[in-house]
Amino acid sequence: MFRQPPPLKLNRVLIPMVEHMISTSVTLPLEMLEAAMTYTRLTSTKKTIEVHFCALKPEPVTTTGGLRLTPDRTFKQSGIGDLILIPALWRNPIPVVRKHPDIIEWIKLQYDAGAVFAAAGTGVTFMAAAGLLDNKPATTHWFYMEKLQRFFPEVDFKPNHLITRADRIYCAGSVNSVADLMVHLLGVSLGESVAQRVEQQFSHEIRKPFKDTHYADDHTTAHQDEIIVSLQDFIHHQFVSDISIEDMCRLSGLNTRTLNRRFQQATSSAPMEYVRKIRLDQARDLLKNTNLSIAEIALQVGYSDADYFSRLFKRQYQLTPSEFRRSVRGKLFYLND
Repeated sequence: MFRQPPPLKLNRVLIPMVEHMISTSVTLPLEMLEAAMTYTRLTSTKKTIEVHFCALKPEPVTTTGGLRLTPDRTFKQSGIGDLILIPALWRNPIPVVRKHPDIIEWIKLQYDAGAVFAAAGTGVTFMAAAGLLDNKPATTHWFYMEKLQRFFPEVDFKPNHLITRADRIYCAGSVNSVADLMVHLLGVSLGESVAQRVEQQFSHEIRKPFKDTHYADDHTTAHQDEIIVSLQDFIHHQFVSDISIEDMCRLSGLNTRTLNRRFQQATSSAPMEYVRKIRLDQARDLLKNTNLSIAEIALQVGYSDADYFSRLFKRQYQLTPSEFRRSVRGKLFYLND
């Protein structure tokens, strides 16, 4: 049976600083973290996340574009982080990484202490140079994929995936993918409700769900339960139909209790929850890409009652279907004469 992704406490976030780093690869995640903390203040679970920029010396670092950032910790002062954000690097990352054995050693120390890593673009070079991705999946910016594969042949680069996970190491191939990854990490650490609010503010009009786009060395679709795989296939093809627990028990030959237990173990969802997620994911796509009415979309994803569908949609995404449609179609540019 597959392993679940590692838990993430997300109390301390550390960022190693290096010249030629692409500032948006870390400032965007930090803005998303700030938004997440704001949303937790609206609930009973107010959250404070400690963030530190770290470097070998307490001197300003000039990033790509000329932005000067000043570290507030040296590597010796940093302590251990829960999440380490590794920035992307401009142009060929290999010479930069070679100049910074200090960062490589610091990364090894953080990994041995149990930190979770999110490496943006060519920042994966630091993780590869530390030997932490040997025989593990990784991704990077498409332009440097072949070069890094030749330089680090032990790393299993995945050219068809923008996000990968190898236990506690996540890699994102682009800044947009970093945003998608952060939505996932916020969901793991702060809850899906907070993550969905952040997604609505930053990237829901372009992203696909993390679960559908990433590659992991223990990917959740690679579980060994063939009966549940068959049921998943049935659901994906028949989600418009009136699927019930009784239908799944009949198809699988399992009783209700065993079905619920094995489905939860294999997919991290109860059977009917899985059906609902598939339907609502499809509804999101239809809201983005078609002019169908809400009632028509409800029917196309398996709900004859449009009001019930709207309640389920709002519970999942904190927006009504109409509000979601306006939000993803509202960013239009007009040229006025």
